[in-house]
Amino acid sequence: MIRSSLTLAVALTSLAAPALAENELTSMDAPEPRPYPYEILGLQPGDPLDDVLAVYSERGDDDPTSESDVLRVQSPDGAVFEFTYQRFSRIGDVGINGRLAKVDQDQVTAMLSSDVMAQRPMAIHRSIRKPSDQLPEPLELKAQLEETYGPPSRVEISGREMTLTYAWGEDGFIADLDALPPLVHEETFASGTVRQTEYTLCSNAQHYRNNVEYHFEHPRQSDIKTGCVATFTVRYRGEPGSTVIGFSLEDYQLARQHMAELDRQIVEALTGEEVQASDMDL
Repeated sequence: MIRSSLTLAVALTSLAAPALAENELTSMDAPEPRPYPYEILGLQPGDPLDDVLAVYSERGDDDPTSESDVLRVQSPDGAVFEFTYQRFSRIGDVGINGRLAKVDQDQVTAMLSSDVMAQRPMAIHRSIRKPSDQLPEPLELKAQLEETYGPPSRVEISGREMTLTYAWGEDGFIADLDALPPLVHEETFASGTVRQTEYTLCSNAQHYRNNVEYHFEHPRQSDIKTGCVATFTVRYRGEPGSTVIGFSLEDYQLARQHMAELDRQIVEALTGEEVQASDMDL
């Protein structure tokens, strides 16, 4: 097994500058154009980071905030691979005190890949809170989205709460998530016991990872949302005096590509290179 340890550096206000001793990652080719039409503020996962920062600049003068990890992976024989990985870039964050006070907010977050994918976003989120009379009613928002993208794959409405999900699988748009036949995941344990669990495509199943964030593991025990290309989810919650609307566009196909290439480069560096002697004054 190759072990990984993380050191968290939070609330950075600019892109993290890599340490001199850090290993370099090789950027892969730009991803193919995304097969779905969904966008948030004209942005899609896979867009260049400069496009994201240009939208940020258009929306205000404040510098984006971000959070980075130093990812350090060590093999059993002592080889080390280390690099800085910027997890996200964000504008409009009012902080925990602002959220608790329910102040107005229009926050945009791009969940970033590593340098393997040139920091292109793998997911884009937007969260809006405003007085209710400044935002549409649930069915008005639903009608606007259907006018733009057609009927969602799943509609959930309960009073002034609504969730709309557009799902895209390997065969294209999924018109009705609830009508899909259940899939079966089978696990065989060391004892020989076999466990089968049913799940729905593009749902939050327990046997795979349900977000695009990278965490090192070798060998891999689970994939990222197997068979699901992307989801575009809109959540609406009406509260006394104010309304919260969230938009999430997550590309699991990009995340799987990023994970596979980053895993490959880390493992190759730890197992396939001759170690150069240091020149420390002994």
